[in-house]
Amino acid sequence: MDKMIVDEWLKFAENDLAVVHILSNHHPMQLEIICYHSQQAAEKALKAYLLYKGKEPPKTHDLKALVDLCIEVSSGFSDIITECEYLSPFGVQPRYPFSFELEDSDATSSIQKSEQIVEFIRERIIY
Repeated sequence: MDKMIVDEWLKFAENDLAVVHILSNHHPMQLEIICYHSQQAAEKALKAYLLYKGKEPPKTHDLKALVDLCIEVSSGFSDIITECEYLSPFGVQPRYPFSFELEDSDATSSIQKSEQIVEFIRERIIY
């Protein structure tokens, strides 16, 4: 495990969270971008945890697949499956026009769930 690499992945996750907080204060809210970066924060944090555990994360945006890999090394990750399943579609669909309609509540929920995931992982990466 390379601490510098794990920390860099976590830094990028934190940057995505910073973006969603900035964008959530602009009106009208850019819902697609908020949901996308919320998913990205969770994805990068999950990948950081896999690297922390010495596993090479796959190149995927599927948070359910990533959390399943995390569960293989720590069963406690089953606690965030619901959040991962909620955010997973936002990794691809919002990047393209007409994929699906979002509401303010989707942005709010995506921010909350991504913060829960990132915090959950932060608590488990201990040097």
